[in-house]
Amino acid sequence: MRKRFVLAAICALPSAAHADSESSVKSAYALCETLDRTGMTSAPCEVSGWGSRVTTVIDMQTTEAQKTCRNVASIMRDRGFSFDQGWTLQIKSPYSGDNSIAFCKL
Repeated sequence: MRKRFVLAAICALPSAAHADSESSVKSAYALCETLDRTGMTSAPCEVSGWGSRVTTVIDMQTTEAQKTCRNVASIMRDRGFSFDQGWTLQIKSPYSGDNSIAFCKL
């Protein structure tokens, strides 16, 4: 609940942010919910409004994660989900610590 409040507050700030930052956050949470429902994630998906990223943890090899990342981003675009410039999807392995094994532009 606290995280959503912070993200909503950030989106409400008058700044140089893109006009559709609210839709980016909504799209990010929709993506997280979808990833978590797959049953493939090792930890709950996270959205960072400050970092403009969606981070998920999935047990897979780097090459598979890179392909998955690109496919997920493509599907999100095809389905009409919108993200401001700079938003990324980052995939981590349960064994990679804080390091991403794949990332792509959303």
